[in-house]
Amino acid sequence: MKKSAIVAFIILLVVVGWFFSGQLNSKKENLKKEPEKSEFNNNIIKVESAILIAEDINQSIRLQGQTKHNRKIEIKSETTGNIIKKNYKRGQLIESKEILLEISIEDRLELLNSHKKDFERIKKELSINEKKRDNLIFKTKEQIKLFEIEFNSVKKLVDKGLSSKSKLNLASFNLAEANSNLKDIELNYQSQLTNLESQLANIKSKIKNIEKDINNTKISPPFSGIINNSYVEIGDYVQPGNILLSVVDLNPIKIQGFISESQINKIQIGKKAKVISSNSITKIGEITFISPSAETSTRTFEIIIEADNNDLLFKSGITTTIEILGDSIKAHKISPSILTLLDDGTVGVKAINQKNLVVFYPIKKEIDTIDGMWVTGLPEKVKIITSGQEYITVGQSVDIK
Repeated sequence: MKKSAIVAFIILLVVVGWFFSGQLNSKKENLKKEPEKSEFNNNIIKVESAILIAEDINQSIRLQGQTKHNRKIEIKSETTGNIIKKNYKRGQLIESKEILLEISIEDRLELLNSHKKDFERIKKELSINEKKRDNLIFKTKEQIKLFEIEFNSVKKLVDKGLSSKSKLNLASFNLAEANSNLKDIELNYQSQLTNLESQLANIKSKIKNIEKDINNTKISPPFSGIINNSYVEIGDYVQPGNILLSVVDLNPIKIQGFISESQINKIQIGKKAKVISSNSITKIGEITFISPSAETSTRTFEIIIEADNNDLLFKSGITTTIEILGDSIKAHKISPSILTLLDDGTVGVKAINQKNLVVFYPIKKEIDTIDGMWVTGLPEKVKIITSGQEYITVGQSVDIK
């Protein structure tokens, strides 16, 4: 009995131990489950956000530029001689057709008078030869009439047997010779006419050249402008091709700039532009040229703006800021740091909707500024995630700090 009681007691202890071990395991499982529930609650990530409202912005394009003269010319000598007059100074504002330099005429006037006398002489010869021809033709035609009458009279007598054939032959010869003389008169006249007309054309050419040469002794600019450089002084001997002076035209002033390929389709010929020089002088101009091809190295397009510069405040070679005036649009200003890139390469921002779920909006950059960027593609009023967007995904619920 004593032995069996001991065995029963041991069995009881084993059963009780088994029972309590099950309870402990159950508690452990419950303890494990409770933290998991707590961890799930903590998965709602807290983020920072800001409410943005769209604003009207001007799509003006700003770029750097440089002023250029409207046109420039180096005036060269077209004749020979010495400089005898100089009527300008470097930097002087001059008008077109104003006589700036005079070159010595030398014997050009004497040559011109001589050529003009030859021209008049040949014209007289032409007139005399024409009268001579008319007189000879008149006399010859009269002779032909007489020879025709004589020939017809002799022929009638020969037909009646009252005259000899020798007289008829003589009359026929005289008539034929008179007709031949008439042709010779015209041929001789035409030959002389060709010769005299050739001489006349040659003299005309000489007169034209000498008059042009005389005109070339007075130097005038083809357009108004400013004397940029002078290369001669009084007494200098010049020849054709020698540079005498250079003239620069600054009105209108041209402003050269280079615009990116992403903005080239936003401008067109005739569009207004504001130009601000490095010394804060402002002028309004318009685009007159857009290059049809990009610069190979920079992938930018050259543009030219022309502005009125009657006051000559803009000089050539000045650095400028160009602002091409654009249309007004609705946009939001954001920091580039909040941009998100999707797997497919789409750039945008993450925001929070009314249910506190994360949404993604693709955006388009319109203007870059020092402290941010203006973008389009967002609702007019939007709650943008400004911090923590890198830890959340689209559709996830978030909590706002």
